[in-house]
Amino acid sequence: MQLSEWFTKQLQASAEGLIWGAEQVPAERHFRQPPANLGQWSVARHLFHMVDYEQKFALPLMRQWLGEPEPVFAYNEDAAWQTAQSATIKSIIAQLRAVRNEQLALLPLFKESTWYEARKTFEDEETATLLWVVTKTYQHTAAHTNDVLRMALFWDH
Repeated sequence: MQLSEWFTKQLQASAEGLIWGAEQVPAERHFRQPPANLGQWSVARHLFHMVDYEQKFALPLMRQWLGEPEPVFAYNEDAAWQTAQSATIKSIIAQLRAVRNEQLALLPLFKESTWYEARKTFEDEETATLLWVVTKTYQHTAAHTNDVLRMALFWDH
């Protein structure tokens, strides 16, 4: 199986796993800070962070391997979160699905050899391969899914 096919399946499934996990937390808790042993971010903040990361980092970096210019990162997530708190969980989930679908649409466009090409990825001259960038998206989803599922499972324990 080629990497594009593998990542298509994994990125689809991992996004749906994160969304499913968020839906396991009672709605009245979606915007509440969890108990201290479960972290500092609410379910909504985790989902917002995923949308923000994928819109501002993952997707622009992926597009770079398709010939778009190197992205410039000007980033203040805390300020963006302050304005996003009036959103609903449904709208944040819709945004997550939309940005993930944009990434999924790009995957078939990559040749197998492209996955191993290193590019400058951040302003400090750091380089990475496309394989690293997309693997990071997969890992990042898993990390936040873990955090959200911990809230679903252990909030009351």
